[in-house]
Amino acid sequence: MTTLTERQRVAILMVLLATSVFLTYYFHTVLMLGTVFSHFFYIPIILTALWWERKSIPVALFLGGLVVASSLFYRPDILTLNDYGRALMFIVIAFVVASLSEQIKKERREVEKERDLIRHYLDVAGGLVAVINADHTIRLINRRGCELLGYREEELIGRDWFTTVVPESFRTARQQIFDGEITRGTAFPGIRENPVITQDGRECILAWQDTVLTGDDGRPIGIIGSGSDITEHIRAEEKLRAAHEEANLYLDIMGHDINNANTVALGYTDLLAEVLEGRERQMALKLRGGISRSIEIIQNVATLRRLHSCETVTRPVDLDAVIRAGIAHHPDLRITYEGGPVEVMADDLLPEVFANLIGNAEKFGEPDVEIIIRVVEVNGVIEVSVEDTGPGVPDLVKPLLFTRFTRSTNNRSGKGLGLYITKMLISRYGGRIRVEDRVPGQPGEGAVFRFTLLRSGVPRRMQPTVNRLITARP
Repeated sequence: MTTLTERQRVAILMVLLATSVFLTYYFHTVLMLGTVFSHFFYIPIILTALWWERKSIPVALFLGGLVVASSLFYRPDILTLNDYGRALMFIVIAFVVASLSEQIKKERREVEKERDLIRHYLDVAGGLVAVINADHTIRLINRRGCELLGYREEELIGRDWFTTVVPESFRTARQQIFDGEITRGTAFPGIRENPVITQDGRECILAWQDTVLTGDDGRPIGIIGSGSDITEHIRAEEKLRAAHEEANLYLDIMGHDINNANTVALGYTDLLAEVLEGRERQMALKLRGGISRSIEIIQNVATLRRLHSCETVTRPVDLDAVIRAGIAHHPDLRITYEGGPVEVMADDLLPEVFANLIGNAEKFGEPDVEIIIRVVEVNGVIEVSVEDTGPGVPDLVKPLLFTRFTRSTNNRSGKGLGLYITKMLISRYGGRIRVEDRVPGQPGEGAVFRFTLLRSGVPRRMQPTVNRLITARP
């Protein structure tokens, strides 16, 4: 509907007032009547009240005075109390309509204010927000939605949402979901990925969520849909996935082919060490140590890969069997084991803990290093200690010993991945690990690594309390 300008309204009022004056003259002078024509006067009075509220009262006074004055001037014999009443009614009508018009305009301003506020909220929203009627037409869309789709607002309002912005391959399915939401009165649960087509033909992927819009009678009249552009995020995920697969390929090559080559080299090195003597044998043993470190690095990388890929879940594991198997891998070491059969919550990577701790004692200890492994139980929590008679761990190094790539002060130290992995595994099982002096207050007399594991069948919620208890023990 076209809105009249102020000048057009004034022109219409002038025409109506002129017509009223003419009708007054014509009815009183020519037709000699005084009642019927005055009903026309309500038109300019009501229009003025609707357009300018209280300004209609002077118009009513003018027209009422026109009725009385014309009767006195042209036909004083027909002037009655009814003419005065009619003039008064003009004023009453003008006042009532003006009051109603003011109230309506005030309520309209409040509605427009709320609408503008809602529009402001929608426009500052970071994603697309659209109101789609039950007949699939677009009722409202915010500024971000217009920018994302490449349209002006007036180009989208009233158009079919699905034929305008939904790719043809998804159109039927999306319409069925939409119509189902309208029929049920409930929105599709959760957030889903919805592709849309922009005006220039590009396809964007939105993280989309619906809310059913209801009318005053509670019946669904449309859907409020909101979506955030995740196109770049999806593409980045695809690139990351491809890079992850490529990295896994390299790791597989390293873990399989290089390790096989290292195993063959280690075998030949052992043969050389048996037949060589003196300096040559020492060189062969150093070569063997280098190959062993290479195998250890590959094993650590493979373990880290499994940890980060979450390939395993905790389950009951025979701790006694794991420890005995770990000891069997080091037949040349003097290892004392004090423990018995017990099951703990762990996974297939638990042997890595003992391989790292025993290997750490062997690497940094003297040739005659002694290792003692003890297992005790406190309130359903298993505490394991691995102590050695090696050079110990300086106090300055203890707080950093389990962080990645931390080196000790020993010139035979590696990259520190073994203890870092050990801590990750223990934390994965719900336990904690720490390092202490074997002889309290004498770091040079050896070290003891203590860690906790949750006994199979004991609720995990007990773990923090017992950990604190064990940590506080003298």
